[in-house]
Amino acid sequence: MRIERALDAFLDWRRLERDATPRSVDSYWRILVKLAEEYPEARLESLTTEDLRRFLRRWRNKSASTRSNVISVLHSFFSWAEAEDLVGVDPSRKIRRPPKRKPDIYRPSLDELARVRGAAVGRERPAVLLMEGAGLRSSEVLGCRWADLDLVRGRARVHRKGLHWHWLPLDRDVVAGLRESFRSLQPELDDYVFTVEVEQWISQYQRVRRAKDPKQKASAQALMRMVWRVCKRAGIRRLSPHQLRHGFANRFLRESGRDFVALQALMGHSRPDTTQQYTDDVELDDLAEALERAAEARDAQASPDLATLETEIAKGLETLEWRRRESNPRPRTHRSERLQA
Repeated sequence: MRIERALDAFLDWRRLERDATPRSVDSYWRILVKLAEEYPEARLESLTTEDLRRFLRRWRNKSASTRSNVISVLHSFFSWAEAEDLVGVDPSRKIRRPPKRKPDIYRPSLDELARVRGAAVGRERPAVLLMEGAGLRSSEVLGCRWADLDLVRGRARVHRKGLHWHWLPLDRDVVAGLRESFRSLQPELDDYVFTVEVEQWISQYQRVRRAKDPKQKASAQALMRMVWRVCKRAGIRRLSPHQLRHGFANRFLRESGRDFVALQALMGHSRPDTTQQYTDDVELDDLAEALERAAEARDAQASPDLATLETEIAKGLETLEWRRRESNPRPRTHRSERLQA
């Protein structure tokens, strides 16, 4: 079978039997179509491990996570082909994914998060509250409508990864801010929470910001530009929607006493090791406190004040002498009794 026909059959299998999301199917197609372009005349069963390794050289200058994603797609494709008896042996079986490196992610401080929330106004505020105050992903914010927010019970109906729906509790400060935005904006229930605003000239010298169709879903680029605009107004560095999510996770761990189980549920992670990536700043604070305690103990053991040291030694010797007297009292003699008489 030619690679193009196998690719179409594989994507249909992902859609029909695996119920893959359109975004997932598109990511598979973008990688596997390059494999078909690399070997346009080759048949699927003729590809070897060396052919696949030669194909992977396209991503030699990319990050380890990108190369790992490509190799995972090849593993999935050829594992399906082997199960369907399209190839005798999976040629990608010997290819290993590179080890994952810990990414260098900037996590906003508590002061920066407070300034972002305070700088958000109008239609910006509900989306910022859901990212910074509830830890929602950008795709979850973009797909959220006002009907998905239960402002009476203080919870939100969130469309998670993998097309799963979950009810998520909201912090009382977030609920209060969303109620205030709902009263001021007066949206319809089927309107999206995040609506794109554009600037329009109403005269030769004046322009105003007006909302586009609130029933039309905004793009991820529009959400990113809105966050950058709020960060500039707050006087802090540019932050992404995902960095606001990281800030929420770190703040929750500090305030909850490092409750990882609750954080995993709030973030919508299926694996605990994914949640563990959000604990770097908290662990750094713990290490700093441990170093501070060690320094205080070292200073207490070796005080530079000699007078204080001599006083402590004298007190220690006096205490030791009294303990000896109490534990071994001297017996009275007849001579001491006569002298007292």
